[in-house]
Amino acid sequence: MNDLKDGLERIAATTGPDPVVDVVAAVVRGRRIRRARRAAATAVVAAGIAVVVSVAALHGGERETNVAGAAAYPNPLYELAAFGWLPEGYKQARAGRDNQGRAAYSLAAGRAGEDGNEGLVLTVYGPGPEPGVARLPGGGEGRRTPAPPVNGRPAYWTIKPSGAGSGQVAAEFRWEYRPRSWALLSITDPAVADVATVQRIATATRFGGGRPTAFPMRVTGVPGGFKIMKSALGRGPEARFVLSATGSTDGSDDLSIELTPSGGPGGAASNTTIDGHRAYSDLSVTITDKGEGPATETLRIFDLGGFDLTLSASGEPLRRLRPSGGLVGLYRRTAVLGSDPSRWTVTPLS
Repeated sequence: MNDLKDGLERIAATTGPDPVVDVVAAVVRGRRIRRARRAAATAVVAAGIAVVVSVAALHGGERETNVAGAAAYPNPLYELAAFGWLPEGYKQARAGRDNQGRAAYSLAAGRAGEDGNEGLVLTVYGPGPEPGVARLPGGGEGRRTPAPPVNGRPAYWTIKPSGAGSGQVAAEFRWEYRPRSWALLSITDPAVADVATVQRIATATRFGGGRPTAFPMRVTGVPGGFKIMKSALGRGPEARFVLSATGSTDGSDDLSIELTPSGGPGGAASNTTIDGHRAYSDLSVTITDKGEGPATETLRIFDLGGFDLTLSASGEPLRRLRPSGGLVGLYRRTAVLGSDPSRWTVTPLS
């Protein structure tokens, strides 16, 4: 068993190719590696362990400006709500939309200077039934209790401050901001989870607006026909889009595009260079007891004017991108617009 484990680790640690790689050769090489490790992986799969085999994969190409089958997508993130009041020291940290299942718009806020620490999250649903009440942290049965109305509309606690479940989620509140339209407020920061503060945040929240969100990047030549499943804009700034060919985000047919502030020279490891930038390129295949999963290709380009760009594709999006240079081609069709919001665009996928 140790020999098998050592063999799999050596395969997973295979050093990647030089920066310029022929796409056909890379695919053939990947198939050889998969064939070489299938027998070795069988015993591990039988034990119920998922094995991920990764090799460097860099599908290059010239800069493509006219990509066959490309489409201009509508703005993925229209403003549906805004905080009218936040506790002292708090600022909006992120806005996002998730189109999985029942579509929802969300706003998160945290203390200034504490990136990634979001003390409260507002989730806004469009017309439809009241969302179900989730189980309490720890598995206890969730239930709602009446609260004073918010702007004359029904409101409820699902976790009351200092009540059941508040040890992990300090407070959870919901109200019907319009007939058959609900908003949920979840607070993890105990310092702002008192009854008066929660109700003041809810009362001051404004709904509507409908303005398209501007993003700090523009990506052209994205294949058409996909559904935008997730979109987000956070302070930093950072932005993320997830598109799907099937309407799910299980990783089998996805395209992910993410821009984040650069980690600097001492950031994540690189294994190649593209257009003078440090980069990390990877092609991975997951093997489970159900067989070999879809290949996922990931490309991360470091320090693009103070930002890092991460691209990931699998299934149909990956196949559709290859004729136009794969992920390298998509990177070369991505314009990073900087930190000044006046330069951002409301057509980020054009």
